[in-house]
Amino acid sequence: MWTRGARTRAGGAGDERRRRGAARCGSADADDARAGRWSSRGSVRGGEVIEHAGDVVVKGDVERDGAVRARGDVFVWGSLRGEVEIDLGEDGDDAEVRALDMRPEVLRIGKAVMDAPAHLLVADAVDGRPLRARPEIARERDGKIVIGGMKPLTTSETANDPARAVRKSAKVTGAYIGLVGVALLARPRAVFSLLFNALEISSVWIRVFGVLCVTFGIWYTVVPSLESKGISLSYYRASVFGRAWVFASLVAIAVLEPSARLGLILLGSINALSAFVMHRAIACVDR
Repeated sequence: MWTRGARTRAGGAGDERRRRGAARCGSADADDARAGRWSSRGSVRGGEVIEHAGDVVVKGDVERDGAVRARGDVFVWGSLRGEVEIDLGEDGDDAEVRALDMRPEVLRIGKAVMDAPAHLLVADAVDGRPLRARPEIARERDGKIVIGGMKPLTTSETANDPARAVRKSAKVTGAYIGLVGVALLARPRAVFSLLFNALEISSVWIRVFGVLCVTFGIWYTVVPSLESKGISLSYYRASVFGRAWVFASLVAIAVLEPSARLGLILLGSINALSAFVMHRAIACVDR
């Protein structure tokens, strides 16, 4: 019997289930079919199983060894690295799987089963599939699983994105902070004196404050933009741009303000080094 939106632990059954290529969904009563949409409150962790006799929306990732079993469409607002199984029932209604990063280990829609990824065919092999930085959709066609690029969301679908309002708010905040930072860099004393006594602090440190404002603006605008495209590690990627900006800006200020040259170059170099280390770490993940 199917349950409505049940989240259970699968114990150690995940590895065996993936070796078989696909698992059979449980039987369902006719009255339970198309039971409406159910949304998770976060990612489906390894060992967890979501079962629902309707559409399922996962507001996060489906991790390896995590599974979603449904009798409707499945939407993953993140990375699909685990298993999705859709039982089409006796009437054989069409259903589809959408994900911002489509890399499942088991994908079954009706009687169609996706070919097992290469790393599952070798003991202790590592999943070397690269990040798929675009939304994709999987459907059953002529007994086979077909995966292709997702069409742009309609206005109504975009409005239902649970993270849309968050991204919009972050971009507005980033634009505001960034503009304040640019104004402080261009006219440090004039802008700073609007709220504070500009005579109590040198123009050097007012400009440094402006650099920090622009940096926060970059993070607040770049992160939601990357997330909306389904790009993972978005905060860390944005931090690389932000730290590179800090380095370049502090060096430029040091050229204009010789009195604080050594300290500014030192701070800038530390940010440049940290940006390089982060960039190398992200590159390893992407490989």
